[in-house]
Amino acid sequence: MGKNLIVALACAVSVLATPAGATCWTSGQVSAAKVRDFDTMLMVSALRCRLTGSDLLTRYNAFVTQDRVPLTQANDVLRAHFVEKVGKSEGLNAYDNYVTKVANRYGAGAEGLTCADMVSIVSAATSETVTLDALIELADRAKVTPLLDEQACPMTFASAAQ
Repeated sequence: MGKNLIVALACAVSVLATPAGATCWTSGQVSAAKVRDFDTMLMVSALRCRLTGSDLLTRYNAFVTQDRVPLTQANDVLRAHFVEKVGKSEGLNAYDNYVTKVANRYGAGAEGLTCADMVSIVSAATSETVTLDALIELADRAKVTPLLDEQACPMTFASAAQ
């Protein structure tokens, strides 16, 4: 089979894999959700760990202050996703419900991570360059799996003009 035929078949399969009218999470939206999940994991952990004498809350507050711009960028992407999904009038409520669900995931702690682990993670976050890409990388290193209410969009392939 020729390269163009393989690319065309892959594109056709990806289109067929997504039902008509269905919404899905783009790779940028998945990355934004991962950053939001990472931030929420740290926030809930900071509140839980303050009873252990940990300085995680102080470090978390420094992280939020330092990384305000990329954190806001991620939240803007998420808000836009929900506005696109349910419309402008309900988009903010859908976003708020999503954020609450994410926070509830960490109410009993982050699986397999202690308060000391969280201090290490937030310390790494405050020592990194302040960019959205750096936060995505940190979330990946922390093995954060974002909460998605639908599937991720199928990958699309671009064909090279010959």
